[in-house]
Amino acid sequence: MALADLKDRVIRPEKSAIVSDFREKVERASGIYLTDNLGLSVAHMTELRRECFQNNVDFMVVKNTFARIVLKEKGHEEILKYLEGPTAIAIGYDDPASPARILDKFISTHEQLKLKGILFDGQYMPASQITAIKDLPTRDQALSGLIAAIYGPVQGFYNVINAVLRDFVSVIDQIAEQKKA
Repeated sequence: MALADLKDRVIRPEKSAIVSDFREKVERASGIYLTDNLGLSVAHMTELRRECFQNNVDFMVVKNTFARIVLKEKGHEEILKYLEGPTAIAIGYDDPASPARILDKFISTHEQLKLKGILFDGQYMPASQITAIKDLPTRDQALSGLIAAIYGPVQGFYNVINAVLRDFVSVIDQIAEQKKA
């Protein structure tokens, strides 16, 4: 189906709820990963969905037509070319790298699943970037690193001031001992 045909496409009322739900998920998404799930058994798909669910990631199969409509509407035209054939979509909300970690781990044991393309914080990335994305720190790790970077110099300054005061008190004590003697 040509992209020009999408604007003329009318969605039947019974399907509009599906499109609306997918649109809401794309709006909230921080990371969207398109995969080719051809050849995965139902048991493997269930295993992957369970892993995704436990990590606040949605993994779903959406009709390519519906996905094209929503992604084109949101301005993600560069990824539309990957909406051919069987496509499953992993959507991460809190951490855009979370789906990358799950998919990379799953792909390492199930080579039937193939990554097609990535939308990472609204920017298109080729599937080969999954290794770089999965190694990014989580939000909590990044925040703790930032806090450590801020706290480190403050702690050092506190230690220096404390050492000066401690040495000053020690000198005063020594002078007082000499005066007593």
